[in-house]
Amino acid sequence: MTVELRPVTKDDFRAIIKLEVAPEQAGFVAPNVVGIAETHIYPEAEPRAVYADGELVGFVLLHPGERPGEHVLVRLMIDHRFQGRGLGRQALEAAVGYAVREHEAETVRLSFVPSNDRARALYLSAGFTETGEIDDGETVMVRKVTGDRR
Repeated sequence: MTVELRPVTKDDFRAIIKLEVAPEQAGFVAPNVVGIAETHIYPEAEPRAVYADGELVGFVLLHPGERPGEHVLVRLMIDHRFQGRGLGRQALEAAVGYAVREHEAETVRLSFVPSNDRARALYLSAGFTETGEIDDGETVMVRKVTGDRR
């Protein structure tokens, strides 16, 4: 499947806010409507719909980091109906690639709930490393992407 990130539009907004993770994952990621609402508070934030072969499957939210050359992946979710197909990894790589291409990011940061073992494993396997920082109770990871043009 080919994964791509698309801007959130009025045409897919309602479908995006209906996407949900599995019930046991609900405590790991805020609902998509919260991510979209945050873009009104943080206008530099960029919500993106995740499409796989033309079908809406998830949501990501990115924004510039506090450090020069840094971009932050604030949210990454794949709807429960599409999990287990490698789409999370592809969406992660698409988000990293977007940060590099569109913002010349040198590093990408993210954080996750420490008990989310699946997320930790995914991020570690994708080249992220734990920084030792805790942000609002979440484990912070970073990946150097200088020269990474995926």
